[in-house]
Amino acid sequence: MRKKIIAALLCVGLFTGILSVSTEFIFAADDTIHIETEKNTTELYQLNDEGDYSRFNNYVHGYSLIVDKGMKVDMSYSGVCAVLENDHKRIEIYKQVLPVNVSQQSYINYSNKFINNTVDHKKEFEASRIINGKTVHILQWSREKLSRVKNDKNYYVSIEILSGAREVYTILVKADRPLYLTGGYDYLINGFRIIAPTKAAYMRQAKPMPLEDREWNQETLDYYNEFFGPGSTLKWGIFQPKAPNDFTQMNWLEEQMEYEFPILLNYTNVNNKYGHPDLKARLDNTYKQNKTLELTLQTIQTEDGGNMIYDILDGEYDEFLINYAETVSNFGHPVLFRLGNEMNGDWCPYSSYHTSKDTVIFKEFYRYVYDIFDKAGAENVIWIWNPNGQSFPDFQWNNAVMYYPGDEYVDIVGLTAYNTGTYYPDEKWTEFNVLYDSLYLEYMALYQHPFMITEFASSSIGGSKEQWIRNMFAHIEKYENIKVAVWWDGCDRDAEGNVARPYFIDETPGIIQVFKEFLNKKPRFWDVYG
Repeated sequence: MRKKIIAALLCVGLFTGILSVSTEFIFAADDTIHIETEKNTTELYQLNDEGDYSRFNNYVHGYSLIVDKGMKVDMSYSGVCAVLENDHKRIEIYKQVLPVNVSQQSYINYSNKFINNTVDHKKEFEASRIINGKTVHILQWSREKLSRVKNDKNYYVSIEILSGAREVYTILVKADRPLYLTGGYDYLINGFRIIAPTKAAYMRQAKPMPLEDREWNQETLDYYNEFFGPGSTLKWGIFQPKAPNDFTQMNWLEEQMEYEFPILLNYTNVNNKYGHPDLKARLDNTYKQNKTLELTLQTIQTEDGGNMIYDILDGEYDEFLINYAETVSNFGHPVLFRLGNEMNGDWCPYSSYHTSKDTVIFKEFYRYVYDIFDKAGAENVIWIWNPNGQSFPDFQWNNAVMYYPGDEYVDIVGLTAYNTGTYYPDEKWTEFNVLYDSLYLEYMALYQHPFMITEFASSSIGGSKEQWIRNMFAHIEKYENIKVAVWWDGCDRDAEGNVARPYFIDETPGIIQVFKEFLNKKPRFWDVYG
């Protein structure tokens, strides 16, 4: 379920991670970013009336522009985006600093590829102009209103303002009526100015709901405390392609490693409009094996070339989702539920890369499915929100925080990063600690939730897989907030069907032996009592 063939141009990380840990977090870019749970962000901007409009000054990213009067400002993730909104319109503003091998035109072209989906998107206007001495790209489009989205804003314009050789300011506007009825958008461009940035960025730290508000059944509450509570220790899970329909290979692996994996990763798709064919059997089979399912639900490409996310939010898949939620609810035992994982990856059809650069669409989808589970009385579901470790494309509008659905919808934050090996020319061998050190620190700064590596593995092409696994075991113990790690036992294939990334857990007897050694390693006395 891992399809990531990404152009080398876009594999360069625009966000390079956190360099130090304290109350104040320093990023590799020359911005200082403060992470706090809640903060009055009014010092980060100014909003003053100016005739029939207001002028918005962003002192974090250093720009000023004219906006509609009476808009509410959200600077919760001011290091990524400023959001201004009223009942009829939403404006998101991103400052994108590009690496040397990504041109401004490449950024514009790749960011707007969603418009090629003409089933869902109707292009109304596109042009490039010189305005106030700057090159400005304008793309205007619309889509049908979504019946399951309250006050859906389905009329868009994206304005990219080029600055210097490496910067692009993206202004993404969406409205609930044609833009000409809401004042157009020329005022946004004509009033745009670059000013000196004078404030450090603020990023809100998300936090889970109190357990007493979760309304889990007792078995699920006990399970959560055992696996994800403050005193819980690292436990392991696995994706095994044939399980839970056939546990023969799974049982053999556990015999060889003398370890029983308590968690089994499994994937399901929204592949029809009436109900999943064997979801109940998968849940029951897993429970009979004394395991808990990490149940993943994803959308797929539709035959007509449209995007299923839009169809779901228009109610076309209600019967499937209600049946799915009721099946999980009737099962009654704990389920780790992961909806739309790796949403910040362009290989996922529910990524905003495919839906107008509009991350609100994913959040509406996530909340809509959550509400269906809630109405089904699913008191046994632990919700995992799981972006990919690196965003593809690594542009600000695709930053993982923009997909966060809200504190009440997330119990566990998932981490995912693979050592993909060197089969493809643009890939490199990456050790476990290089993949996860900065990612862990970044997530610790942004989320107060327990963590789970929902899926990960190492290829054997390009280095020693056995040594990689030993290094992984040596480092993962340092990440105290990671409560579960799940090995992905499978492979990715190239276009000709050849194995490109062998992630097999039983690839060699030596690899099995390494897992056996470390999975059965007892904690040292001072690790427990020190």
